[in-house]
Amino acid sequence: MDALAKNFEGGGVPREYAFHVRVTNKSAKKKTVTLRFQFTDSCGKGYMAPPYWIFRNHGWWIVPEAKTDFDAALGATVTVAIDPDEVVQVANKPYVSPTVIHDEMASLAEMSETFSVREIGRTAEDRQLLVLETEPRNESILVGATMQPAEPAGRPVIAVAHWLLDGSALTRHLLDRFQFCFLPMPNPDGSFHGRSVTNAVGEVPMFSFAHVLRGEEAPLESKAAWAYCEQLRPTAYLEFHTHYQSVRHHKLNPMWHGWFPENMQGRVTRVDKALLTLNSNWRVTEISPEVPLHDCGKFSNLTTHFHTMSYCYQIYALTQEATCAHAIQVVSTLARALAGPEWEAALPDPDVEAG
Repeated sequence: MDALAKNFEGGGVPREYAFHVRVTNKSAKKKTVTLRFQFTDSCGKGYMAPPYWIFRNHGWWIVPEAKTDFDAALGATVTVAIDPDEVVQVANKPYVSPTVIHDEMASLAEMSETFSVREIGRTAEDRQLLVLETEPRNESILVGATMQPAEPAGRPVIAVAHWLLDGSALTRHLLDRFQFCFLPMPNPDGSFHGRSVTNAVGEVPMFSFAHVLRGEEAPLESKAAWAYCEQLRPTAYLEFHTHYQSVRHHKLNPMWHGWFPENMQGRVTRVDKALLTLNSNWRVTEISPEVPLHDCGKFSNLTTHFHTMSYCYQIYALTQEATCAHAIQVVSTLARALAGPEWEAALPDPDVEAG
């Protein structure tokens, strides 16, 4: 990972920007506990701002601001009240386990003929790498979560799959037009162990695709994801990174247009423009050959090898519900722009029955 050491101001990729602990009150009285999470020199401190979260009553809830403190140079504190015999989790994001995501994928496949689940590989700890797919079509849209567990995007990726089952005219016609493929848990070992960017053996899957393409030693997660992409050759790839904060604008990383042939320029421009209309304020960095590490991730490699329209999309929304809703809007916008105005104008009139 020499490239990682040379970039990011010489500090490498921030290796830890997450906390997630379980707290149990074994006494017969309600207890108030203050937890302190101390930052290190290599911590990605910009990612550690509040809100902070508590898991109780089967769900994640934001800890009130008055119960938290954040010092970017030192650390964060979270104060929570815990009932007798209660077990809670406290974290800087609403994390979700690989088991929960994999169970939900299986449930979607069982409840509807729209989806099937495919195993594309196994991790060092023998966890499955699973993809949720719709029926094959001439063109495909791959929607993935980042391989960085500290930016947990499994829930919004699954939310997009749920949206495709809403029975609306739009989703029915999109399912006829495209194959949709979902990779919501691409680094399950890292997610299970609460890592920030690494897998179970300390590798960084997200930035290892150049090693895969050169035939060098690489993480199992990266090799499996690339082998799947080689088979699928997706028309478009959208990867979500989620932050559950409101400290920045949403961020988009589109691909440099110079990587696309002339006959694709109009379509690429149309999709870029459609995505940019989603928000009134943006942070946008085009991934080009001048961007450090451009060849280490999936994005530019998908574009240069298969002319895939690839996008990294960072969502800055506070709640899980808002994040999921935004992810659905992003994929809907991308798919409609990809299909084009003539396709959308040709949608049939609805059949209406008295009832």
